[in-house]
Amino acid sequence: MERDAVTLRKVWKVFRSGQVETFDDDLLRERTLTLVVDGKEEAVVVLSPGDEELWALGHLFSKRMIGSRDEILSVETTADGLSVRRRLPLRGLTPESRPVRRASAGPSEACGGRKAPPPLPVRWALEAASLFEAVDALAEGPLFRRTGSAHVALLASKEGRPLFRVEDGGRHNAMDKAIGWAVREGIDLADCFMALSGRLAADMVRKALDAGLPLLASVSAATASGVETAAAGGVTLVGFVRKGKMNVYSVPERIVELAPRA
Repeated sequence: MERDAVTLRKVWKVFRSGQVETFDDDLLRERTLTLVVDGKEEAVVVLSPGDEELWALGHLFSKRMIGSRDEILSVETTADGLSVRRRLPLRGLTPESRPVRRASAGPSEACGGRKAPPPLPVRWALEAASLFEAVDALAEGPLFRRTGSAHVALLASKEGRPLFRVEDGGRHNAMDKAIGWAVREGIDLADCFMALSGRLAADMVRKALDAGLPLLASVSAATASGVETAAAGGVTLVGFVRKGKMNVYSVPERIVELAPRA
């Protein structure tokens, strides 16, 4: 995947002093993929090449169009993308009820105005050290190291064991690919958490909530709408996990060091 997702390009580096250098730089490639479900176009997305089927599984699962990998009859590669056939024609979340993906969307917009699902229950807690380790591991993503432009998602067990790391130019795509891997492997996301490289906005929290993923941690910041959506949905949101510190914005009971205080 790494080789197919990167291309070389001649670059001119100009310094303040007026000095100029040329070199071949690694750039992250993108492609447009059309997802067709049961003969109807479901989505058109721009993503990094690789793990396209995982993206499709994660997308469909988080939209509640499938409940497990067993509900997929077939996945075929087409000239434009992927064609998926399901055993059950679940309607899933309707377009008008899906998250609005824009930075200014507030919690009500991010939920599409639909009735929010019940908050995720708190069934486990992990030590803060596991979050530091998971977020630190994001920097080891090969595409990020080569290009600096890839978002990274790492899925880990509630005990802190890394399960799967994936990269993509889009933060939503990386998250969908990680969710898709869990769907393919039959892993219960309720017993997992995810470390991310991107900001924790309401749309990302909404995706976690719809997938049943109870904890998100990121090296980046959380937005106000992300925190409000997480608090209402029972999702533990942890941001600015860096340099030996972290900010816990909601549901602190899932962090061992905070559970007694919470």
